[in-house]
Amino acid sequence: MAEHQNDPSAVQLWNYFRSVIDWVQAIFPKKRREMKGLPWGLFYIQHGKRTDLDPKKLELEIQRLMGDEDVTRKSGIYEYLLTGDERKLSIRAFDMRDRLAAYERQLHKCVYCGQVFEFEDMHGDHIVPWSKGGETVAENCQMFCRDCNLKKGSD
Repeated sequence: MAEHQNDPSAVQLWNYFRSVIDWVQAIFPKKRREMKGLPWGLFYIQHGKRTDLDPKKLELEIQRLMGDEDVTRKSGIYEYLLTGDERKLSIRAFDMRDRLAAYERQLHKCVYCGQVFEFEDMHGDHIVPWSKGGETVAENCQMFCRDCNLKKGSD
């Protein structure tokens, strides 16, 4: 913006903003309060030329995710749909009770390496991934040691 402060006209800047707005309205036609404040200009730069974004399919997925109680950051739904990065959803983590039950069920062992660890050194993880329909419930919790959880996350 600063580099254009002395431009004789704001037409170029206005045209860019209009392009961003038109793109957002075409891809996500239903306006929701969760859309406010998102970096739509960056999304437009990164995804504006994509031809695989189907507004009807996206809307169905938005509705599903808005109704999913495990998604605790509803505004992250839009970036998730564009990037596939589940971290944007802040999916609800397992509570202490569920993690402790899994820890005891596993006899204090990491399911990946089989070594025994203190509870504080382990992380709760979905057995059936959330992205594949797994819920954040005790029966779907498994415990990994920190190192194995980090390795698993990078696979």
